Amino acid sequence: MLNLRKRKIATLIAVILGSSMLTACGGGDDGSNGLNGANGASGLDGTNGVNGSDGANGTAGTNGTNGQNLTATAKLTRLATVPVGAEITGMFLTDNDELFFNVQHPSDLLGNETPAKVGVVTGFDWSTLDPMTESLSVPLTDDEKMAVRVVAGSYQVLGQAGDTFNNQLPHGLGAITTSDKTTEIKQSQDPDFNAFVPTSASGDTGFLFTAWEDRPGAMSRIELSKEDSGTWTIGDAINVDFSAVLGTIINCFGTLSPWNTPLTSEENYEAENTEQWNNTAYLDGYPSYPDVKNLQTYLASSTLPNPYDYGYIVEITNPTSTSPTPVKHFTLGRVAHENSVVMPDWKTVYTTDDGSNKAFYKFVATNAGDLSAGTLYAAKLTQDATKSPAKAGFDIQWIELGSSNNTEIKTWINSYNGITEADYIEGETSYIPQTEIDDWATNGTGDDRYAFLETLRAAKAKGATTEFRKMEGVVINYDGVASGAVPFMYVAMSEVGKGMVDEIGDIQLDSSAYCGAVYRFGVQTDFNVNRMEPVVVGGAYNSDGDANGNKCDVNGISNPDNLAVMDDGRVLIGEDTSKHVNNALWIYNPKGE
Repeated sequence: MLNLRKRKIATLIAVILGSSMLTACGGGDDGSNGLNGANGASGLDGTNGVNGSDGANGTAGTNGTNGQNLTATAKLTRLATVPVGAEITGMFLTDNDELFFNVQHPSDLLGNETPAKVGVVTGFDWSTLDPMTESLSVPLTDDEKMAVRVVAGSYQVLGQAGDTFNNQLPHGLGAITTSDKTTEIKQSQDPDFNAFVPTSASGDTGFLFTAWEDRPGAMSRIELSKEDSGTWTIGDAINVDFSAVLGTIINCFGTLSPWNTPLTSEENYEAENTEQWNNTAYLDGYPSYPDVKNLQTYLASSTLPNPYDYGYIVEITNPTSTSPTPVKHFTLGRVAHENSVVMPDWKTVYTTDDGSNKAFYKFVATNAGDLSAGTLYAAKLTQDATKSPAKAGFDIQWIELGSSNNTEIKTWINSYNGITEADYIEGETSYIPQTEIDDWATNGTGDDRYAFLETLRAAKAKGATTEFRKMEGVVINYDGVASGAVPFMYVAMSEVGKGMVDEIGDIQLDSSAYCGAVYRFGVQTDFNVNRMEPVVVGGAYNSDGDANGNKCDVNGISNPDNLAVMDDGRVLIGEDTSKHVNNALWIYNPKGE
Protein backbone atom coordinates (compact mmCIF):
# COMPACT_ATOMS: atom_id res chain seq x y z
CA MET A 1 0.00 0.00 0.00
CA LEU A 2 2.76 2.30 0.99
CA ASN A 3 4.78 1.64 -2.20
CA LEU A 4 1.65 1.96 -4.28
CA ARG A 5 0.93 5.31 -2.64
CA LYS A 6 4.54 6.45 -3.32
CA ARG A 7 4.23 5.50 -6.96
CA LYS A 8 0.97 7.45 -7.35
CA ILE A 9 2.51 10.50 -5.75
CA ALA A 10 5.54 10.21 -8.05
CA THR A 11 3.27 9.79 -11.06
CA LEU A 12 1.25 12.85 -10.05
CA ILE A 13 4.41 14.93 -9.66
CA ALA A 14 5.62 13.79 -13.09
CA VAL A 15 2.29 14.67 -14.68
CA ILE A 16 2.32 18.12 -13.08
CA LEU A 17 5.91 18.74 -14.21
CA GLY A 18 5.19 17.54 -17.70
CA SER A 19 2.11 19.70 -18.00
CA SER A 20 4.10 22.72 -16.86
CA MET A 21 6.79 22.14 -19.48
CA LEU A 22 4.24 21.76 -22.31
CA THR A 23 2.53 25.00 -21.34
CA ALA A 24 5.85 26.96 -21.59
CA CYS A 25 6.47 25.94 -25.27
CA GLY A 26 2.84 26.10 -26.42
CA GLY A 27 0.15 28.89 -26.57
CA GLY A 28 -0.47 29.37 -22.91
CA ASP A 29 -0.53 32.78 -21.13
CA ASP A 30 2.87 34.42 -20.65
CA GLY A 31 3.95 35.06 -17.20
CA SER A 32 4.48 38.58 -15.87
CA ASN A 33 7.65 40.33 -17.30
CA GLY A 34 10.44 40.80 -14.90
CA LEU A 35 12.06 44.25 -14.30
CA ASN A 36 14.84 45.24 -16.78
CA GLY A 37 18.29 45.40 -15.42
CA ALA A 38 20.32 48.72 -15.53
CA ASN A 39 22.59 49.31 -18.62
CA GLY A 40 26.22 48.68 -18.12
CA ALA A 41 28.73 51.58 -18.32
CA SER A 42 30.25 52.33 -21.79
CA GLY A 43 33.68 51.06 -22.37
CA LEU A 44 36.65 53.48 -23.09
CA ASP A 45 37.35 54.50 -26.75
CA GLY A 46 40.17 52.70 -28.36
CA THR A 47 43.21 54.64 -29.62
CA ASN A 48 43.31 55.75 -33.34
CA GLY A 49 45.32 53.68 -35.67
CA VAL A 50 48.38 55.07 -37.52
CA ASN A 51 47.56 56.93 -40.83
CA GLY A 52 48.40 55.02 -43.90
CA SER A 53 50.95 56.46 -46.39
CA ASP A 54 49.68 58.70 -49.30
CA GLY A 55 49.05 57.04 -52.56
CA ALA A 56 50.96 58.09 -55.70
CA ASN A 57 49.76 61.30 -57.55
CA GLY A 58 47.54 60.70 -60.51
CA THR A 59 48.59 61.94 -63.98
CA ALA A 60 47.73 65.60 -64.87
CA GLY A 61 44.65 66.19 -66.98
CA THR A 62 44.88 68.00 -70.33
CA ASN A 63 44.89 71.83 -70.24
CA GLY A 64 41.60 73.57 -70.92
CA THR A 65 41.27 76.01 -73.83
CA ASN A 66 41.71 79.75 -73.14
CA GLY A 67 38.54 81.69 -72.42
CA GLN A 68 37.37 84.54 -74.68
CA ASN A 69 38.48 88.11 -73.95
CA LEU A 70 35.11 89.84 -73.78
CA THR A 71 36.54 93.32 -73.08
CA ALA A 72 35.50 95.47 -76.03
CA THR A 73 38.12 97.52 -77.84
CA ALA A 74 37.21 101.21 -77.99
CA LYS A 75 36.02 102.10 -81.46
CA LEU A 76 36.78 105.18 -83.55
CA THR A 77 34.58 105.97 -86.57
CA ARG A 78 34.95 108.79 -89.13
CA LEU A 79 31.64 110.65 -89.46
CA ALA A 80 32.48 113.67 -91.62
CA THR A 81 35.23 115.36 -93.61
CA VAL A 82 35.61 119.02 -94.59
CA PRO A 83 37.35 120.68 -97.56
CA VAL A 84 41.11 120.79 -97.98
CA GLY A 85 42.68 123.35 -95.66
CA ALA A 86 39.61 123.72 -93.41
CA GLU A 87 39.11 122.62 -89.82
CA ILE A 88 36.03 121.52 -87.86
CA THR A 89 34.96 123.87 -85.07
CA GLY A 90 31.86 124.80 -83.10
CA MET A 91 30.45 121.32 -82.56
CA PHE A 92 27.22 121.70 -80.60
CA LEU A 93 24.59 119.02 -79.98
CA THR A 94 21.11 120.30 -79.16
CA ASP A 95 18.74 118.59 -76.75
CA ASN A 96 17.05 117.20 -79.88
CA ASP A 97 20.39 115.68 -80.99
CA GLU A 98 20.91 118.02 -83.94
CA LEU A 99 24.55 118.77 -84.71
CA PHE A 100 25.91 122.22 -85.56
CA PHE A 101 29.50 122.63 -86.72
CA ASN A 102 31.60 125.10 -88.70
CA VAL A 103 34.14 124.96 -91.51
CA GLN A 104 36.84 127.32 -90.23
CA HIS A 105 39.42 129.52 -92.01
CA PRO A 106 39.88 127.71 -95.31
CA SER A 107 41.20 130.91 -96.93
CA ASP A 108 44.15 130.98 -94.52
CA LEU A 109 45.45 127.58 -95.66
CA LEU A 110 46.61 126.25 -99.00
CA GLY A 111 44.23 124.77 -101.53
CA ASN A 112 40.93 126.45 -100.64
CA GLU A 113 39.84 130.07 -101.11
CA THR A 114 36.13 129.64 -100.33
CA PRO A 115 34.63 131.49 -97.34
CA ALA A 116 34.28 129.93 -93.91
CA LYS A 117 30.88 128.36 -93.18
CA VAL A 118 28.51 128.08 -90.23
CA GLY A 119 26.20 125.08 -90.63
CA VAL A 120 24.11 122.22 -89.28
CA VAL A 121 23.52 118.58 -90.22
CA THR A 122 19.88 118.11 -91.23
CA GLY A 123 17.76 115.03 -91.74
CA PHE A 124 19.39 112.94 -89.02
CA ASP A 125 18.94 112.38 -85.29
CA TRP A 126 22.43 111.74 -83.94
CA SER A 127 21.13 109.78 -80.95
CA THR A 128 20.07 107.06 -83.41
CA LEU A 129 23.53 106.64 -84.94
CA ASP A 130 24.17 102.89 -85.13
CA PRO A 131 27.33 101.97 -83.18
CA MET A 132 28.15 99.57 -86.02
CA THR A 133 28.20 102.36 -88.61
CA GLU A 134 31.22 102.05 -90.89
CA SER A 135 33.66 104.94 -91.21
CA LEU A 136 33.11 107.46 -93.96
CA SER A 137 35.78 106.94 -96.58
CA VAL A 138 38.85 109.15 -96.88
CA PRO A 139 38.27 111.70 -99.67
CA LEU A 140 39.97 110.55 -102.87
CA THR A 141 38.53 112.53 -105.79
CA ASP A 142 38.91 116.28 -106.22
CA ASP A 143 35.16 116.74 -105.67
CA GLU A 144 35.27 114.77 -102.42
CA LYS A 145 38.30 116.70 -101.20
CA MET A 146 36.52 120.04 -101.67
CA ALA A 147 33.15 119.07 -100.15
CA VAL A 148 31.62 118.83 -96.69
CA ARG A 149 30.75 115.13 -96.44
CA VAL A 150 28.74 113.46 -93.63
CA VAL A 151 28.01 109.82 -92.95
CA ALA A 152 24.28 110.54 -92.53
CA GLY A 153 21.98 113.47 -93.27
CA SER A 154 23.05 116.59 -95.16
CA TYR A 155 25.15 119.62 -94.24
CA GLN A 156 23.12 122.86 -94.49
CA VAL A 157 25.12 126.07 -94.72
CA LEU A 158 23.40 128.68 -92.53
CA GLY A 159 25.83 131.44 -93.42
CA GLN A 160 29.20 132.10 -94.99
CA ALA A 161 31.76 134.68 -93.95
CA GLY A 162 30.70 137.95 -95.57
CA ASP A 163 26.96 137.17 -95.90
CA THR A 164 24.89 140.27 -95.09
CA PHE A 165 21.56 138.53 -94.30
CA ASN A 166 19.49 141.05 -96.27
CA ASN A 167 21.76 143.85 -95.06
CA GLN A 168 21.10 143.08 -91.39
CA LEU A 169 24.88 142.70 -91.14
CA PRO A 170 26.06 145.46 -93.49
CA HIS A 171 29.72 144.46 -93.24
CA GLY A 172 28.95 140.76 -93.47
CA LEU A 173 28.96 137.72 -91.19
CA GLY A 174 32.23 137.54 -89.28
CA ALA A 175 33.26 141.10 -90.05
CA ILE A 176 35.10 142.81 -87.19
CA THR A 177 34.01 146.43 -86.96
CA THR A 178 34.60 149.40 -84.70
CA SER A 179 32.44 149.45 -81.59
CA ASP A 180 30.10 151.98 -83.22
CA LYS A 181 29.65 149.51 -86.15
CA THR A 182 30.55 152.13 -88.74
CA THR A 183 33.94 150.89 -89.93
CA GLU A 184 35.19 147.42 -90.82
CA ILE A 185 38.54 146.54 -89.25
CA LYS A 186 38.88 143.10 -90.84
CA GLN A 187 36.91 140.15 -92.21
CA SER A 188 37.30 137.02 -90.08
CA GLN A 189 37.31 133.50 -91.53
CA ASP A 190 37.43 131.93 -88.08
CA PRO A 191 33.99 130.87 -86.79
CA ASP A 192 34.54 128.76 -83.69
CA PHE A 193 32.17 128.09 -80.80
CA ASN A 194 28.44 127.58 -81.50
CA ALA A 195 25.65 127.57 -78.92
CA PHE A 196 21.97 127.14 -79.75
CA VAL A 197 19.65 128.82 -77.22
CA PRO A 198 16.07 127.51 -77.77
CA THR A 199 13.09 129.82 -77.55
CA SER A 200 10.39 127.12 -77.57
CA ALA A 201 9.73 123.96 -75.61
CA SER A 202 10.06 121.87 -78.78
CA GLY A 203 13.52 123.28 -79.48
CA ASP A 204 12.50 124.02 -83.08
CA THR A 205 13.13 127.76 -82.71
CA GLY A 206 16.00 129.64 -81.15
CA PHE A 207 19.16 131.66 -81.59
CA LEU A 208 22.51 130.34 -82.79
CA PHE A 209 25.47 132.18 -81.25
CA THR A 210 28.80 131.85 -83.08
CA ALA A 211 32.14 133.13 -81.78
CA TRP A 212 34.64 134.59 -84.25
CA GLU A 213 38.21 133.77 -83.22
CA ASP A 214 40.02 136.95 -84.19
CA ARG A 215 41.74 140.08 -82.88
CA PRO A 216 39.49 141.88 -81.92
CA GLY A 217 36.97 139.12 -81.34
CA ALA A 218 33.30 139.00 -82.25
CA MET A 219 30.11 136.99 -81.81
CA SER A 220 27.15 136.73 -84.17
CA ARG A 221 23.58 135.68 -83.35
CA ILE A 222 21.30 134.15 -86.00
CA GLU A 223 17.60 133.47 -85.41
CA LEU A 224 16.57 129.99 -86.61
CA SER A 225 13.32 128.05 -87.14
CA LYS A 226 13.15 124.38 -88.07
CA GLU A 227 10.78 123.38 -90.85
CA ASP A 228 8.86 120.11 -91.11
CA SER A 229 11.34 119.06 -93.79
CA GLY A 230 14.13 119.22 -91.21
CA THR A 231 15.91 122.21 -92.73
CA TRP A 232 16.28 125.52 -90.93
CA THR A 233 15.09 128.97 -92.01
CA ILE A 234 16.93 132.12 -91.00
CA GLY A 235 15.39 135.15 -89.34
CA ASP A 236 17.13 138.12 -87.76
CA ALA A 237 20.92 138.34 -87.56
CA ILE A 238 22.93 140.63 -85.26
CA ASN A 239 26.39 140.97 -83.76
CA VAL A 240 26.76 141.02 -79.98
CA ASP A 241 27.95 144.43 -78.79
CA PHE A 242 31.09 144.02 -76.65
CA SER A 243 31.86 147.73 -76.25
CA ALA A 244 30.59 147.77 -72.64
CA VAL A 245 33.34 145.28 -71.68
CA LEU A 246 35.98 147.10 -73.81
CA GLY A 247 35.86 144.48 -76.55
CA THR A 248 37.22 140.95 -76.70
CA ILE A 249 40.11 139.10 -78.34
CA ILE A 250 40.38 135.63 -79.89
CA ASN A 251 36.88 134.35 -78.99
CA CYS A 252 37.53 130.64 -79.15
CA PHE A 253 35.71 127.47 -78.08
CA GLY A 254 32.97 127.83 -75.46
CA THR A 255 29.94 126.26 -73.88
CA LEU A 256 26.36 126.90 -72.80
CA SER A 257 25.84 127.35 -69.06
CA PRO A 258 23.22 125.24 -67.25
CA TRP A 259 21.08 128.39 -67.08
CA ASN A 260 21.27 128.78 -70.91
CA THR A 261 23.75 131.62 -71.32
CA PRO A 262 26.61 131.26 -73.85
CA LEU A 263 30.10 131.38 -72.32
CA THR A 264 32.65 132.53 -74.89
CA SER A 265 36.37 132.20 -74.15
CA GLU A 266 39.08 134.78 -74.75
CA GLU A 267 42.07 132.73 -75.86
CA ASN A 268 44.76 135.26 -74.93
CA TYR A 269 47.95 133.37 -75.78
CA GLU A 270 50.02 136.29 -74.51
CA ALA A 271 48.42 136.42 -71.04
CA GLU A 272 51.69 135.41 -69.37
CA ASN A 273 53.70 137.73 -71.66
CA THR A 274 52.06 140.95 -70.47
CA GLU A 275 55.43 142.71 -70.57
CA GLN A 276 55.24 142.63 -74.40
CA TRP A 277 51.82 144.31 -74.66
CA ASN A 278 53.22 147.84 -75.18
CA ASN A 279 56.27 146.69 -77.19
CA THR A 280 55.96 148.11 -80.73
CA ALA A 281 58.44 145.49 -82.00
CA TYR A 282 56.37 142.52 -80.78
CA LEU A 283 55.10 141.40 -84.20
CA ASP A 284 54.80 137.61 -83.88
CA GLY A 285 52.61 137.34 -80.79
CA TYR A 286 49.03 136.14 -80.63
CA PRO A 287 47.93 138.87 -80.14
CA SER A 288 50.79 140.90 -81.59
CA TYR A 289 51.33 144.64 -81.26
CA PRO A 290 49.35 145.26 -84.51
CA ASP A 291 46.48 143.26 -82.99
CA VAL A 292 46.60 145.45 -79.89
CA LYS A 293 46.41 148.51 -82.15
CA ASN A 294 43.34 147.00 -83.90
CA LEU A 295 41.75 146.69 -80.48
CA GLN A 296 42.55 150.33 -79.86
CA THR A 297 40.86 151.16 -83.17
CA TYR A 298 37.79 149.16 -82.10
CA LEU A 299 37.57 151.25 -78.92
CA ALA A 300 38.26 154.52 -80.75
CA SER A 301 40.65 155.21 -77.87
CA SER A 302 43.54 157.65 -77.79
CA THR A 303 45.56 155.41 -75.48
CA LEU A 304 46.67 151.81 -75.56
CA PRO A 305 44.16 149.30 -74.12
CA ASN A 306 44.91 147.78 -70.72
CA PRO A 307 46.19 144.19 -71.17
CA TYR A 308 44.53 143.10 -67.93
CA ASP A 309 41.11 143.67 -69.53
CA TYR A 310 41.59 140.67 -71.89
CA GLY A 311 41.84 136.92 -71.40
CA TYR A 312 38.63 135.93 -69.58
CA ILE A 313 35.41 133.95 -69.82
CA VAL A 314 32.63 136.21 -71.14
CA GLU A 315 29.03 135.30 -70.29
CA ILE A 316 26.30 136.48 -72.67
CA THR A 317 23.41 137.32 -70.36
CA ASN A 318 19.86 138.02 -71.64
CA PRO A 319 20.74 135.96 -74.73
CA THR A 320 17.26 136.06 -76.31
CA SER A 321 16.68 139.78 -75.75
CA THR A 322 17.02 142.50 -78.38
CA SER A 323 20.43 143.43 -76.93
CA PRO A 324 22.31 140.51 -75.30
CA THR A 325 24.55 141.71 -72.47
CA PRO A 326 28.16 140.46 -72.14
CA VAL A 327 29.75 140.11 -68.67
CA LYS A 328 33.46 139.39 -68.24
CA HIS A 329 34.15 137.02 -65.37
CA PHE A 330 37.60 138.03 -64.15
CA THR A 331 37.12 135.48 -61.37
CA LEU A 332 37.98 132.55 -63.67
CA GLY A 333 41.47 133.93 -64.26
CA ARG A 334 43.30 135.59 -67.13
CA VAL A 335 44.72 132.91 -69.44
CA ALA A 336 44.37 131.56 -72.99
CA HIS A 337 40.91 130.17 -72.21
CA GLU A 338 39.79 127.49 -74.64
CA ASN A 339 36.58 126.46 -72.96
CA SER A 340 34.96 126.44 -69.52
CA VAL A 341 32.36 123.94 -68.42
CA VAL A 342 29.95 124.49 -65.50
CA MET A 343 29.09 121.33 -63.58
CA PRO A 344 25.54 120.37 -62.47
CA ASP A 345 26.02 121.95 -59.02
CA TRP A 346 26.08 125.31 -60.90
CA LYS A 347 29.17 126.24 -58.88
CA THR A 348 32.15 124.13 -59.99
CA VAL A 349 33.79 125.21 -63.26
CA TYR A 350 36.76 123.69 -65.11
CA THR A 351 38.77 125.68 -67.64
CA THR A 352 41.85 125.05 -69.76
CA ASP A 353 44.76 127.17 -70.95
CA ASP A 354 45.77 126.67 -74.60
CA GLY A 355 49.37 126.81 -75.80
CA SER A 356 52.70 125.49 -74.51
CA ASN A 357 53.65 124.99 -70.85
CA LYS A 358 50.20 125.90 -69.56
CA ALA A 359 48.06 124.94 -66.54
CA PHE A 360 44.62 123.49 -65.80
CA TYR A 361 42.16 125.30 -63.51
CA LYS A 362 39.08 124.82 -61.33
CA PHE A 363 36.81 127.60 -60.06
CA VAL A 364 34.20 127.20 -57.32
CA ALA A 365 31.58 129.96 -57.21
CA THR A 366 30.42 131.40 -53.91
CA ASN A 367 26.77 131.14 -55.01
CA ALA A 368 25.23 128.67 -57.44
CA GLY A 369 24.44 130.13 -60.86
CA ASP A 370 26.63 133.19 -60.28
CA LEU A 371 30.21 133.24 -61.60
CA SER A 372 30.97 136.74 -60.34
CA ALA A 373 32.60 135.61 -57.06
CA GLY A 374 34.49 132.55 -55.87
CA THR A 375 37.80 130.75 -55.46
CA LEU A 376 40.27 129.79 -58.18
CA TYR A 377 42.48 126.66 -58.07
CA ALA A 378 45.24 125.18 -60.26
CA ALA A 379 46.00 121.49 -60.77
CA LYS A 380 49.08 119.69 -59.43
CA LEU A 381 49.72 116.36 -61.21
CA THR A 382 51.45 113.13 -60.19
CA GLN A 383 52.30 110.85 -63.12
CA ASP A 384 51.82 107.06 -63.15
CA ALA A 385 54.88 104.80 -63.20
CA THR A 386 55.04 104.78 -67.00
CA LYS A 387 56.20 107.30 -69.57
CA SER A 388 54.11 106.07 -72.48
CA PRO A 389 51.73 108.80 -73.80
CA ALA A 390 49.20 106.07 -74.57
CA LYS A 391 49.23 104.68 -71.01
CA ALA A 392 50.32 107.32 -68.51
CA GLY A 393 47.55 108.71 -66.34
CA PHE A 394 47.86 111.38 -63.68
CA ASP A 395 46.50 111.91 -60.17
CA ILE A 396 45.32 115.47 -59.54
CA GLN A 397 45.50 117.68 -56.47
CA TRP A 398 44.16 121.24 -56.40
CA ILE A 399 46.21 124.20 -55.20
CA GLU A 400 44.22 127.25 -54.10
CA LEU A 401 45.31 130.42 -55.87
CA GLY A 402 42.94 133.03 -54.50
CA SER A 403 39.39 134.23 -53.80
CA SER A 404 37.78 137.41 -55.10
CA ASN A 405 34.91 138.90 -57.09
CA ASN A 406 34.51 140.75 -60.38
CA THR A 407 34.16 144.16 -58.75
CA GLU A 408 37.35 143.88 -56.70
CA ILE A 409 39.34 142.45 -59.60
CA LYS A 410 38.17 145.21 -61.93
CA THR A 411 39.52 147.74 -59.43
CA TRP A 412 42.90 146.01 -59.57
CA ILE A 413 42.76 146.01 -63.39
CA ASN A 414 42.01 149.71 -63.58
CA SER A 415 45.11 150.52 -61.54
CA TYR A 416 47.12 149.67 -64.69
CA ASN A 417 45.18 151.99 -67.02
CA GLY A 418 47.02 154.64 -69.02
CA ILE A 419 50.24 152.72 -69.70
CA THR A 420 51.46 153.37 -73.26
CA GLU A 421 54.23 152.46 -75.66
CA ALA A 422 56.31 155.28 -74.20
CA ASP A 423 56.54 153.34 -70.93
CA TYR A 424 58.14 150.29 -72.53
CA ILE A 425 61.75 149.55 -71.55
CA GLU A 426 63.58 146.61 -73.11
CA GLY A 427 64.10 143.82 -70.58
CA GLU A 428 61.70 145.32 -68.05
CA THR A 429 57.92 145.41 -67.63
CA SER A 430 55.39 148.21 -67.29
CA TYR A 431 53.03 145.80 -65.56
CA ILE A 432 53.26 143.23 -62.73
CA PRO A 433 56.86 142.05 -62.17
CA GLN A 434 57.73 138.45 -61.33
CA THR A 435 59.27 139.52 -58.01
CA GLU A 436 55.85 140.65 -56.76
CA ILE A 437 54.28 137.34 -57.78
CA ASP A 438 57.01 135.29 -56.11
CA ASP A 439 56.79 137.32 -52.90
CA TRP A 440 53.00 136.85 -52.81
CA ALA A 441 53.29 133.10 -53.44
CA THR A 442 56.07 132.55 -50.90
CA ASN A 443 55.33 135.07 -48.17
CA GLY A 444 51.66 135.93 -48.68
CA THR A 445 52.39 139.60 -49.27
CA GLY A 446 49.96 141.84 -51.10
CA ASP A 447 46.45 140.92 -52.29
CA ASP A 448 45.22 138.15 -54.57
CA ARG A 449 45.39 140.23 -57.76
CA TYR A 450 48.21 137.98 -58.98
CA ALA A 451 45.93 134.93 -59.01
CA PHE A 452 43.48 136.64 -61.35
CA LEU A 453 45.59 139.04 -63.46
CA GLU A 454 48.71 136.86 -63.93
CA THR A 455 47.08 133.48 -63.44
CA LEU A 456 49.61 131.20 -65.15
CA ARG A 457 52.60 132.87 -63.52
CA ALA A 458 50.83 132.73 -60.15
CA ALA A 459 50.00 129.04 -60.59
CA LYS A 460 53.63 128.23 -61.38
CA ALA A 461 54.84 130.23 -58.37
CA LYS A 462 52.43 128.27 -56.13
CA GLY A 463 53.77 124.92 -57.38
CA ALA A 464 51.00 123.90 -59.77
CA THR A 465 51.74 121.89 -62.93
CA THR A 466 52.45 124.23 -65.86
CA GLU A 467 53.57 121.81 -68.59
CA PHE A 468 50.48 121.11 -70.71
CA ARG A 469 50.80 121.41 -74.47
CA LYS A 470 47.74 122.46 -76.49
CA MET A 471 44.95 121.70 -73.98
CA GLU A 472 41.84 122.45 -76.02
CA GLY A 473 38.90 122.64 -73.63
CA VAL A 474 36.93 120.38 -71.28
CA VAL A 475 33.43 119.06 -72.05
CA ILE A 476 30.77 116.91 -70.38
CA ASN A 477 27.35 115.52 -71.12
CA TYR A 478 25.46 117.63 -68.59
CA ASP A 479 22.55 115.23 -67.97
CA GLY A 480 24.91 112.25 -67.89
CA VAL A 481 27.10 113.82 -65.22
CA ALA A 482 24.08 115.03 -63.24
CA SER A 483 22.51 111.55 -63.15
CA GLY A 484 25.75 109.58 -62.96
CA ALA A 485 24.97 107.77 -66.23
CA VAL A 486 28.00 109.33 -67.97
CA PRO A 487 30.23 110.42 -65.05
CA PHE A 488 33.13 111.63 -67.18
CA MET A 489 34.73 114.85 -68.36
CA TYR A 490 36.87 114.88 -71.51
CA VAL A 491 39.60 117.16 -72.85
CA ALA A 492 41.40 117.23 -76.18
CA MET A 493 45.19 117.62 -76.09
CA SER A 494 45.85 118.75 -79.63
CA GLU A 495 49.51 117.83 -79.32
CA VAL A 496 51.46 116.10 -76.58
CA GLY A 497 54.84 117.82 -76.67
CA LYS A 498 57.10 120.57 -75.30
CA GLY A 499 56.91 120.57 -71.48
CA MET A 500 55.01 117.28 -71.45
CA VAL A 501 57.90 115.30 -72.97
CA ASP A 502 61.00 116.76 -71.32
CA GLU A 503 62.78 115.22 -68.33
CA ILE A 504 61.81 117.81 -65.74
CA GLY A 505 58.65 118.71 -63.86
CA ASP A 506 55.50 116.75 -63.11
CA ILE A 507 54.87 115.46 -66.66
CA GLN A 508 57.68 113.41 -68.17
CA LEU A 509 56.35 111.39 -71.10
CA ASP A 510 58.90 109.56 -73.22
CA SER A 511 57.93 110.85 -76.65
CA SER A 512 55.85 113.45 -78.40
CA ALA A 513 52.39 112.44 -79.61
CA TYR A 514 52.31 114.88 -82.51
CA CYS A 515 48.90 113.61 -83.60
CA GLY A 516 47.34 114.43 -80.23
CA ALA A 517 45.27 112.64 -77.61
CA VAL A 518 41.94 112.77 -75.77
CA TYR A 519 41.97 112.42 -71.98
CA ARG A 520 39.14 111.42 -69.64
CA PHE A 521 38.47 112.48 -66.03
CA GLY A 522 36.19 110.58 -63.67
CA VAL A 523 33.72 113.02 -62.06
CA GLN A 524 33.05 112.38 -58.38
CA THR A 525 29.71 112.91 -56.65
CA ASP A 526 30.83 116.34 -55.39
CA PHE A 527 31.86 117.21 -59.00
CA ASN A 528 35.54 117.18 -58.16
CA VAL A 529 38.00 115.43 -60.48
CA ASN A 530 41.23 113.88 -59.19
CA ARG A 531 42.38 111.69 -62.07
CA MET A 532 43.01 112.01 -65.85
CA GLU A 533 43.85 109.21 -68.27
CA PRO A 534 44.40 108.92 -72.05
CA VAL A 535 41.57 107.17 -73.91
CA VAL A 536 42.24 108.05 -77.57
CA VAL A 537 45.75 108.68 -78.90
CA GLY A 538 46.61 109.66 -82.47
CA GLY A 539 48.39 107.21 -84.69
CA ALA A 540 51.94 107.14 -85.93
CA TYR A 541 53.45 110.42 -87.15
CA ASN A 542 55.38 110.53 -90.43
CA SER A 543 57.06 113.87 -91.08
CA ASP A 544 57.32 113.05 -94.80
CA GLY A 545 53.62 112.15 -95.09
CA ASP A 546 52.00 109.26 -96.94
CA ALA A 547 51.42 109.14 -100.70
CA ASN A 548 48.54 111.62 -100.33
CA GLY A 549 50.35 113.98 -97.96
CA ASN A 550 48.86 112.83 -94.61
CA LYS A 551 51.48 113.03 -91.83
CA CYS A 552 49.21 111.33 -89.27
CA ASP A 553 47.56 107.98 -89.90
CA VAL A 554 44.24 108.64 -91.68
CA ASN A 555 42.60 105.91 -89.59
CA GLY A 556 43.22 107.80 -86.35
CA ILE A 557 42.73 111.27 -84.92
CA SER A 558 45.06 114.15 -85.71
CA ASN A 559 45.23 117.27 -83.50
CA PRO A 560 41.82 116.91 -81.81
CA ASP A 561 40.16 120.19 -80.85
CA ASN A 562 36.42 120.59 -80.24
CA LEU A 563 34.65 117.74 -78.44
CA ALA A 564 31.02 116.92 -77.60
CA VAL A 565 29.73 114.10 -75.38
CA MET A 566 26.51 112.33 -76.41
CA ASP A 567 23.80 111.07 -74.05
CA ASP A 568 25.00 107.48 -74.40
CA GLY A 569 28.61 108.36 -73.56
CA ARG A 570 30.02 108.42 -77.08
CA VAL A 571 32.33 111.36 -77.82
CA LEU A 572 32.46 113.48 -80.98
CA ILE A 573 35.98 114.65 -81.86
CA GLY A 574 36.67 117.45 -84.34
CA GLU A 575 40.11 117.98 -85.89
CA ASP A 576 42.16 121.16 -86.23
CA THR A 577 45.14 119.80 -88.12
CA SER A 578 47.51 120.33 -91.01
CA LYS A 579 48.62 116.70 -90.69
CA HIS A 580 45.51 115.34 -92.46
CA VAL A 581 44.79 116.62 -95.95
CA ASN A 582 41.10 116.67 -95.05
CA ASN A 583 40.17 117.32 -91.42
CA ALA A 584 37.65 114.84 -90.02
CA LEU A 585 34.90 114.53 -87.43
CA TRP A 586 35.16 111.29 -85.46
CA ILE A 587 33.04 109.47 -82.90
CA TYR A 588 34.74 107.56 -80.10
CA ASN A 589 32.74 104.74 -78.53
CA PRO A 590 34.28 103.62 -75.22
CA LYS A 591 32.09 100.50 -75.27
CA GLY A 592 33.76 99.35 -78.48
CA GLU A 593 30.51 98.37 -80.18
